[in-house]
Amino acid sequence: MNLATIHSHLHGAYTKVYVFHSELHLSTFGYGKGFLMAVILHQKSKLQKMIRILTIFFMVLVSISGALAQETARVEVKNLDSKFFPFKRQVLIFTPNEYEEATQSEYDVIYVFDSQWRSRFDLVHSLMHYGCQPENEDTRPFIVVGITSPYLPDYNYDRNRDFYSMPVNIQKPENMPDDYGCAPLFKKFIKEELIPYINSEYRTTGRALAVGHSLSASFILESLTSEYMFDDYIALSPNLAWDDQLWGKELVNYDFNNKKPCFIFMTMANECVDTGWPDEWRSAWDKVKTHFESANLPEYVKMVIKEYPEYSHNGSYQPVLIDALKSYAAYRLTYDSQPTDSASYQAHIELSGTALNGDVYITGNQETLANWNPKGIKMTQMNDSTYSIDICLKLPAEFKFTQGSWDNQIWVKNAIPGNLRITNETKATKYYEAF
Repeated sequence: MNLATIHSHLHGAYTKVYVFHSELHLSTFGYGKGFLMAVILHQKSKLQKMIRILTIFFMVLVSISGALAQETARVEVKNLDSKFFPFKRQVLIFTPNEYEEATQSEYDVIYVFDSQWRSRFDLVHSLMHYGCQPENEDTRPFIVVGITSPYLPDYNYDRNRDFYSMPVNIQKPENMPDDYGCAPLFKKFIKEELIPYINSEYRTTGRALAVGHSLSASFILESLTSEYMFDDYIALSPNLAWDDQLWGKELVNYDFNNKKPCFIFMTMANECVDTGWPDEWRSAWDKVKTHFESANLPEYVKMVIKEYPEYSHNGSYQPVLIDALKSYAAYRLTYDSQPTDSASYQAHIELSGTALNGDVYITGNQETLANWNPKGIKMTQMNDSTYSIDICLKLPAEFKFTQGSWDNQIWVKNAIPGNLRITNETKATKYYEAF
């Protein structure tokens, strides 16, 4: 029942009562006409007040019902078969609010390592969507994937097996089993199975951030230099000392001149000899930090190196993660503001809505989109409710629809609010629906 129907029923009830009173024979009870008219007006006032109260009540009820019906964020637990392991690999997958409704939007993915400790996975998806981004139309939702490395006694398998490779520069430690270093297999699982699965089953942009701590931070930095599975990296308190500082040396010697935009946030807490850590842990970090503080990196590489001596190894995770995610969110806004690809790709864009009429324009972040001129590129009217355009765009492309001015901006209901985006040439056909 909508509000108009509710109000009609209430008004009808009032009308019936009023008519009943007005039809009273004034002499029936021996009262004068003035008195009875006062009674009628008093009853009318009470009924009008009741109508107002009930109308407000039903408005609140409808509002609450609408809110409850909206799409909510969800976490799925998937147990994936892998040809690289004799057991299933468990992953957690967070999809944000209104993911099912925003069918014309794609999402960056954040891969969170060590998510067998569920709090780490929950921290990342919670902080990234509450407190680490601007609270305006630039707020961007992410898909977050938690990668677990649990202890599996039936397979004599533990977390560290995922992150260590067998040493090449030192003798294998006596207590290390011959089959211990499974990092190459773990990388194959992620690159050949997990990432393709996420990109095929969910609407992703193809851009991915990896978040790791301690050994998993070392693992993602090593993957940067060997596999390039991810685009961006948050590495908290990495172990760079293993195997005669192999991972630190690989990072220092890596050639970043590959034309790939990249964000790297590396940190160290109070790990040092005074707090019980081996000297080589800190010395390996210091060498990497010193190198990059003076390195001439390409402008498309954003590297942040920070120390947090006020926090312990494990105690640093949450406060440092907040800094890292805030920095990353700001970076992504800057990265998407202008195209980074010199090539152009064909795009087909349609906008439909029964309320549309007159001229409709598209404008955005490049010359072919009129550089945010609200009376930008006029779209072709296909029929009474649909407009379209075929256009070559550089990526990432950001744009909006207007009817000639920013005061007459057209909002769409099946995409993430704010600037609309095309970030992948294989997903450049869009069908938007206007409110």
